[in-house]
Amino acid sequence: MNIPSFNQLRKISSSRYGLVMLVSKRSRKLVDGNDPLIKTKHEKPVSIAIEEIIDGAVKFGEPMSDKEYLKKIEAQKEAKLNKLRNNDESELDVDGVEQIGEDLIES
Repeated sequence: MNIPSFNQLRKISSSRYGLVMLVSKRSRKLVDGNDPLIKTKHEKPVSIAIEEIIDGAVKFGEPMSDKEYLKKIEAQKEAKLNKLRNNDESELDVDGVEQIGEDLIES
């Protein structure tokens, strides 16, 4: 693994602790089965995570606890589901369905 200098990593964050946490959390996701976000020659999760961070594929988010993060993700999922439901309803041609139904009744 090519270990980047802290000067290179300082552009991402001046906090060493924050960088360690970011690398750790991303590495854990890779170990748990998430695919790398970039093409890389590295095989080890920590090396992949560091390269992703340097390339800008992984960035710091707003600081929050795991519980807050899960709530935020659930809210985002619910919003997407509602949007999909609303789009499906608006795309239905209800007038056309009623017309077809009336034609069948008259036949």
